[in-house]
Amino acid sequence: MKVSDMGLRAVAQPLPRQWGVFRLSADQTVGLGVNNPIRFNTVSGGTLSLSNYTITLPKGRIFRLFATQSFSYSSSSGSAQTAWFNAGTGQYIGSGSQNIPPTNPTNWSDQPISHAIVDTSAGAATVQLRINAVAYANGVFAAYSFAEVMEIA
Repeated sequence: MKVSDMGLRAVAQPLPRQWGVFRLSADQTVGLGVNNPIRFNTVSGGTLSLSNYTITLPKGRIFRLFATQSFSYSSSSGSAQTAWFNAGTGQYIGSGSQNIPPTNPTNWSDQPISHAIVDTSAGAATVQLRINAVAYANGVFAAYSFAEVMEIA
C-alpha cells in the first residue's frame, strides 16, 4: 500500500487545557457582607487570568470550579455560606458551602466547599466566589482558602 492510498490528513492538535489556582494575598477582613466576593487576588499557578476578584473562563470549553475557605467569627453563633457567581448572567451557580465554627450551637454540619460546572460553548464567562449568607464573620483566612478552576472538556 502506498502512503497516498492511506488517506492521510492533517489533524489539528487539541488546545492546551486551561486551569488556575487562586489565593488571597492576606486575610480578608473587609467586604464580608452578602453578595460580596471572596477577594482572591493572587494567581498561584495556571493559565487563567484574574482581575478584580473575577476569573475569566475562555469560550468553547467546560470548566470545573472548586473553592474552600476558612472564616473567623466574632460570635459562636457565626456562620457563612459561599457559592460561585456568574457575573455575566448575574446568577449563583453550582452548590454552595456552609462554614460553621465548632462552637456554633446549631445542629447543622460544616461543609466548606463550593463547586460548579460551567459550559462556555456560547461564550466566555466571568465568575467570582461570593458570600451569599453570613452572620458574625470577621475574616477569611488566607492560609486556608483557595479556588481551583480546571478545564474538564
